[in-house]
Amino acid sequence: MSGGRAEPGRDRGPAARVGQHRDCARGCVRRISDCALACCFRTPAVSTADCVGPPGAITRLPGKPFSLQSALPPVNQREIALSRGVPVDVTEIARVLRRYGFLLLLVMAAPIVALAVYVVHQPATYTAHARIVAADVTPRAQAEATAVVSQVLALATSRDIVVQALDNAHLSQDPDKVIKATAVTGLGSSALVDLAYTDRSPDLAQQVTQALANTVVVRLDAVRIGGLPEVLKDVDAQLTDLATRRAPIAANAQANPKDPVAQNKLAGIDRLISDLSGDRDRLAEEAAAAGHSTVVATAVRPTTADPRGLASKLAVAGLLGLLIGLIVVGLNETLRPSVSGANRVARLLEVPVLGRVARDPTTLADIGRRIRLAARRAGVSTVVLSRANGAVLPPELVDRIEAATLRPDAVPARVAIPVDIDDTDGLNLPVSANGRRTGPLDEASLDGGTGRGTGSIAVLPSTEHSNRAMRLRRVYALDELDPSAESERIGLVVLASGSTRLREVHGVQDLMSAAGWPLLGVLSDVGGRRAARR
Repeated sequence: MSGGRAEPGRDRGPAARVGQHRDCARGCVRRISDCALACCFRTPAVSTADCVGPPGAITRLPGKPFSLQSALPPVNQREIALSRGVPVDVTEIARVLRRYGFLLLLVMAAPIVALAVYVVHQPATYTAHARIVAADVTPRAQAEATAVVSQVLALATSRDIVVQALDNAHLSQDPDKVIKATAVTGLGSSALVDLAYTDRSPDLAQQVTQALANTVVVRLDAVRIGGLPEVLKDVDAQLTDLATRRAPIAANAQANPKDPVAQNKLAGIDRLISDLSGDRDRLAEEAAAAGHSTVVATAVRPTTADPRGLASKLAVAGLLGLLIGLIVVGLNETLRPSVSGANRVARLLEVPVLGRVARDPTTLADIGRRIRLAARRAGVSTVVLSRANGAVLPPELVDRIEAATLRPDAVPARVAIPVDIDDTDGLNLPVSANGRRTGPLDEASLDGGTGRGTGSIAVLPSTEHSNRAMRLRRVYALDELDPSAESERIGLVVLASGSTRLREVHGVQDLMSAAGWPLLGVLSDVGGRRAARR
């Protein structure tokens, strides 16, 4: 070691080894991000540049350990960009709306119109309501109130109860239809329950609702007190029997007041009667404490039909149609992906946008200038125009682009006069904002027509027609290209419409690969898709 400089191939310490490991890790990550699997087996003295060798081969460099490189071939970055798909942005959403807007409106309008026609032609319905106090004690929680409502609903929709209610009201309605049209709702956390029935006839709606309310109240009372009525009847029957048996015993005891047997029988039967009477009173009190369900609001005949809810139904139908349309659009975009605009096509092909085709001479001149610059940079003498979708280019479009590229307009001469020159009356030139005088120049007015300026005046002479570009000589459409000219240096310019299929972009790549032509850039041609359709 001399002058503090490490000799080649020698370990330069732990810090250097750590830095080399980091370089190796970054190198491997960079290769993996470039879609090439690479992994290096290194020692601390090996740098990232040592990982070389043929694909898939393990090589030993002089004085270096083994290194392994990926067996995958080099990957084209343009193909990687295309394989990653097309990210969605505002222009992509606008393209989808422009392309599928009519379809989305159609699939939204179809169910809305169909549902509107169906609802309008449906007969009007009427709903009658009756309110029942289903419990004598106010529920202390929402769960108890929900349990009360569920109990009333279970009774009101039971087939046997519905049949009994219709029989009591002498109605011939179908029990199954009545069950489907019956609804029970609670009123807050109270014991009050609303019973409703819907029918096309307002009279039938009122009658069925009232019959159901009466029958449900009876069943609620029966469920609440259970078998108390039967027990009371049994106790009453026993009391009647004991009273019948007591009469002769009492007569015998009265006839023989000193007979202890007769007196004991009378006392025994009196005790039985007293006990049964006490039991009956207790059962009656329990039945009274259980409470009773009552109908607090009887059903009345409805005077107005039920609202159809047309707005909400149409909104749901529209959302359903929109969902179906989005599914169709998604499937179509998945099976036939597209990109919007020339900018995105140029981004995928990794070339610049040369401009937008228009009839404006200024715009055409700018397009021609960009094509000439791109052709000079690529070193081509012939430019071939082709649409990405394969449609035939109109001859007038090719002529306009050719004229703007090969025969540019003349550029007027400009003269720059420093601000320190005062004698400019003969020139009569306008003064610009930066203090310099600019304008068309008549060469004969300077130095007696010699065309040469004196002093610090810079003169740019003008010609009648500008010279044709040095290398660029021809502009053709792809279908007009002469086979004899295919051996020349040809550059390709692609015209992309507002929406371009991804397979069409791949087709441009295939043409470039097959012909070996450089792609100069992309021109935006909004009418390209319409021309392809025609």
